[in-house]
Amino acid sequence: MSDPRIAARASYDLHLHTCWSYDAMTTAEELFAAASAAGVRRIAITDHHIVDGLGEAAEAAAKHPDVTFVRGAELTVTCSIGSVDMVCLGITPQAEEALKPVWEAYHEWQREYGAAVSKGLCAMGFDYSDPRREELLRSYRPEAALSVQGLTHVANKLQRAWFVERGFIPTEEEYGPLLRAAEKHARRPAYPAAEFVLPAVKEQGVLAIIAHPAGYFQRDDRDRMELLREELLLDGVECAHQSVPPELTPIYRTWCEQHGLLSSGGSDLHWHEDVAERIGGHIGPDEWWTEIEARLPRSSMMNA
Repeated sequence: MSDPRIAARASYDLHLHTCWSYDAMTTAEELFAAASAAGVRRIAITDHHIVDGLGEAAEAAAKHPDVTFVRGAELTVTCSIGSVDMVCLGITPQAEEALKPVWEAYHEWQREYGAAVSKGLCAMGFDYSDPRREELLRSYRPEAALSVQGLTHVANKLQRAWFVERGFIPTEEEYGPLLRAAEKHARRPAYPAAEFVLPAVKEQGVLAIIAHPAGYFQRDDRDRMELLREELLLDGVECAHQSVPPELTPIYRTWCEQHGLLSSGGSDLHWHEDVAERIGGHIGPDEWWTEIEARLPRSSMMNA
């Protein structure tokens, strides 16, 4: 493995995406099979904004009884510093039902966001109508996901390449400026508010863990960390992630211990080509999983 952070795999991976996420192509079966083969014994499926794929993940988990399955979701919320990604672990079937207003809000947000991108670009003279966006979505998204979620926004990785191919921009470096210009013609909606999502999630016993925190924390700005600890009702921090510099991991862990917070780790996989090599690719020790497992509702796990 070329990345020193995955020279040795962890025994768990609590941040993984399947093709039910708007920006991923891996299947649950791929993830469970890869985990089993690599000796990664606990994984969480944490699709972006939704729980639509948890049933499919449970079917895959049933075929791999040596891998514990944790039901989760990655929910992006709007707070005082902007948008922040939260890995939410321990979503029981009862919590999934109780949180229907939250899932509906995210489904609506995804559709509105995608429509705003199309509207803004069309206003600038680019042929990126809703049907064009649908064409691109259908090139990689499963029909089952589209039937539930509708016409969402498109994975940046694919949309960027498509814009270059169609001549919207000369190089991929112009992608960000193009989207910013389009937003002047059609403002994209903000993510659901933290104060709407997180109290509802935590009321159901779900753990709220801030994902890949180095940017949100401005590395280790303690004032910023304390602000987000309180505002986001944190249960924990993803102390081990490919975007977290290794020297920050022990700093985050110590801060978690000082505040009684959990520490987590995940590889944040999205794409087929990364699964076999990178699953479990973080430096979180086994003791972190033991601490997390003690806080998870039993009905939010399979094969435990």
